[in-house]
Amino acid sequence: MSENAAVKQKKFSWTDEVPFEILRLFTAIVVALLISFLVLCFVSDNPVNDFVSLLTYPFKSPFYFSYVLVKMIPLVFAGLATLLYFRASLFNLGTEGVFYISGVFMTFFAVNPLTGIGIIDQIICIAVAALAGGLISLLPGFLKAKWNADVMVISLMMNNILFGVGLWIVRTFLQPAGVSGNSSEYFADSVRLTRIWTGTQVTTGIIIALVMVALVWVLLYKTKLGYQLRMTGSNARFAAYSGMSAFGLMLLIHFISGAIAGMGSAVELLGNYQRFSWSTLPGLGFTGALMAMMGKNNPIGATIAAFGISYLRASAQLLANTSPVIDVKMISIVEVILTLLISSQYFLRSWRNKQMIKEKGGE
Repeated sequence: MSENAAVKQKKFSWTDEVPFEILRLFTAIVVALLISFLVLCFVSDNPVNDFVSLLTYPFKSPFYFSYVLVKMIPLVFAGLATLLYFRASLFNLGTEGVFYISGVFMTFFAVNPLTGIGIIDQIICIAVAALAGGLISLLPGFLKAKWNADVMVISLMMNNILFGVGLWIVRTFLQPAGVSGNSSEYFADSVRLTRIWTGTQVTTGIIIALVMVALVWVLLYKTKLGYQLRMTGSNARFAAYSGMSAFGLMLLIHFISGAIAGMGSAVELLGNYQRFSWSTLPGLGFTGALMAMMGKNNPIGATIAAFGISYLRASAQLLANTSPVIDVKMISIVEVILTLLISSQYFLRSWRNKQMIKEKGGE
């Protein structure tokens, strides 16, 4: 009797936490893609062919696939930065502002390298961007820890403020004379990241991104700080009773997340740009939140999500040159739908509850 009970307890069920989250994510993706297909039905003469092309185009050549990896890098950093906030129950959307201003500060050292030695100048630029991002991110952390201010509101306001300040710095100190727009001087050759895939734009930035995924995973699941962060997110009151310093932890979380965002900015600029030329925010605030939510605030999950979204973005952008109906705006529809479905606390919950009642009724 006890053996039967043990077998029954180990029986697979879609209502268990992990299978249910996988099912919910898969269903959200399918629904988003189906809606995209429906949109194609209205605007395309051959929607089936266009839809298949959207899902398969990057595999047509190594160069096309490499473009997916290039677009994936900033999404990985945005996802890592945001999931640390979410782990601590902080809905901070300030990643794009930190990305922008960190890139501005890094540009000073990218334009005027200190040593002329490639690896050293690259490390200096990335470290400067990380430090700038971490220090700037301390402000919303301090306001939250000191006066329990709303982090989401502060982060959204800071995005515009940091963009304005960064734009002023670029125009005042970085833009060379006689150049129109909002561009700096060209980056020195020594600071540009090395390409590791011949004939493509894939640089050592992809390696740095994957190393950061591993480090954040170790931080979350193999260190005392990671345990404190997860405890604070799941039960802030319990964390306080356990003797954790909420004030110091809040500042540390913001510093680490900001440093990751700043690092991502440097990797993106040094890998794919000749000079700083961002005239708008990079749009990684809500995208980072989508990566974190799709990946269930797990570094590996967020990386997989970043690959999926960058795959669709790259495919749409490549097809835009030949297709009159497919462009990046269509993928924006997919991302918005995914965000709405995944962020909904009640998505598939009613189905799960009914199934759990049935399973318990059959015992």
